[in-house]
Amino acid sequence: MNIKIDVKGLDAIQKTIKDLEQSVDPNTFNEWADRIARTAKQLCNDPDCKRIKIVKAGQGKVNFWFADKEAVDCVNKSIERHLNSMPIVQKEYFNRLRMEFEKRKSLNHQPDSINSE
Repeated sequence: MNIKIDVKGLDAIQKTIKDLEQSVDPNTFNEWADRIARTAKQLCNDPDCKRIKIVKAGQGKVNFWFADKEAVDCVNKSIERHLNSMPIVQKEYFNRLRMEFEKRKSLNHQPDSINSE
């Protein structure tokens, strides 16, 4: 009697579990927040942080300060650029944050400070 076991499905499940474990690690969140900040500052030519300030405010929280609407666009472009590479939890978090930035920008809010709480 021959028994075949398809391990491809098991491999996919193990990868998903590993991704989830990494997603909940606070260091992973911080790494992605830093990566988004670096890319946004490059896009906006803001190495001195005069237009975009991103401050980690505890585990899983980030505060953003923008000098203008173009700076908001730079952060959104940075998020979009990295979104598909992010673990599941960070992908959902930053995608929601991106949508909130767009919503506030379209409502003509002054783009000064937006926090992620």
